[in-house]
Amino acid sequence: MFLAVFFALCAAILFSFGLQFQKKALASLDDLSGTFISVATMAAIFWIMAPWVVEREFWATRATLYFAIAGLLFPAMGQRFQIASVRHVGPALSSAFGAFLPVFAVIPAILFLDEDVTATQFLGIALVMGGLIGAAMARGAGRRPQAAIVFLLPIGAAAVRGITQPLTKAGYTTLPEPLFAMLVVTTVSTLLIGLMVLTGGSPARIVRPTRAHYLFMLNGLFIGMGILGIQLSLLHGTVTLTSSIVSVVPVLTLLLSIYVFRSEQLRWWHALVAVTVTTGAILVVAGAS
Repeated sequence: MFLAVFFALCAAILFSFGLQFQKKALASLDDLSGTFISVATMAAIFWIMAPWVVEREFWATRATLYFAIAGLLFPAMGQRFQIASVRHVGPALSSAFGAFLPVFAVIPAILFLDEDVTATQFLGIALVMGGLIGAAMARGAGRRPQAAIVFLLPIGAAAVRGITQPLTKAGYTTLPEPLFAMLVVTTVSTLLIGLMVLTGGSPARIVRPTRAHYLFMLNGLFIGMGILGIQLSLLHGTVTLTSSIVSVVPVLTLLLSIYVFRSEQLRWWHALVAVTVTTGAILVVAGAS
């Protein structure tokens, strides 16, 4: 279980940095082009690693189908929703709505993977969600006239990230190879986003490198390694544990925004959210043990 928590925390830290890079890059490049650059960077990294970790017979297993379906959702649509959300509502508030991730991950895990979730873990998930939703309300999200539509973007990002976790966990019952899983999901995602760029985007913007291109490549590196951290966490733990620990991303994003990137001012509710979410995460871990 220690390894599951460790890898999930590493993933949360990497995601938090990735959100900051997204915000800076979106100042000069559209979100669809940025999504393609980010996802294609992930795929390139794992194809470079492939000769050392992937065997030919891996492709003939049932796990490939699970990983391919997961790739249609995340990182493809996950990054699409996430980057668009960062453009409209910012990294801190976007990540706050990631509080819904455990719901989208845990329910399929219970229904289809027969995972057991203890009462302590349910309480922990409720605290995590309550703290992060409270953060969104404290930031005035409910007073924005476009909130009902705009906030479907971060919720959509949480949904596809959450649903992907049980899918990859199911694939690991056949083939427990996280690097192969990453190769499949990022390749499928790149093809999907590439099709979107060709049909409704601006391919010319992608082939003209700017500072934003390099920031999105850096984002792809951090998000890709973060997703790999999730895969490693799922190998050593449950979907419930992994999804709940990764939900601390909003707290880490706020801390980075306040103390590193200086894009956020310290508010009273920051401390309340940090305590609530941290307590919830501890209860999820304690319930698992």
